[in-house]
This record gives sequence, C-alpha cells and structure tokens, in this order.
Amino acid sequence: MASDRVAKIRELIDSAGSTYVSVNFIKKDGSLRQMTFNPADHNDIVGTGSEAAAKVDENIFRIRDNTKQAWRSFDARRVISMKVKGKVTEFNND
Repeated sequence: MASDRVAKIRELIDSAGSTYVSVNFIKKDGSLRQMTFNPADHNDIVGTGSEAAAKVDENIFRIRDNTKQAWRSFDARRVISMKVKGKVTEFNND
C-alpha cells in the first residue's frame, strides 16, 4: 500500500495532465535538486542502449527531466515541494 506522501505525489502528477510539474527534493548526497517534467512525456531517449530496471520501490518516481532531456528519478521521501499549475504543495520532511 502506498504511503500518504506517495499517494499525494501521484495525485499531483495526475492532476497536471500534460502541463509541466516542478519538483524540489534532496538528493542522496544531501544537495538540493529541482527538476521540471511533463507527466505526459513518455518518449524514449535515443541512443541509451538499455531499458530501465523494473520498478521495485513505490517511493521512486521515474520521470523525463525537461531540462536535460534525460530520464531521472526522485524519491518521494525526499521531496520538499512540488508546483503544479501554479500551485505549490510543500511536504514536511521530519
């Protein structure tokens, strides 16, 4: 069963439709990262030569970073905030 945080993030992404979503999160190394993505973008990255590993952790979201035009992932447990359709949702990171 998905945690409340995972469910909320999925809800926000689903509500975006094909509009851009911005997510701010803390990387494993402790640094802050911001990524922008379009949830409707399911294009493959040409030339990678490998497929993504099967999703094993419900906390990991795999998205296509609009800036880098590359597949990236973020951990729901490390999300600080998300912006969808101009509305910012902040997450408590206790």
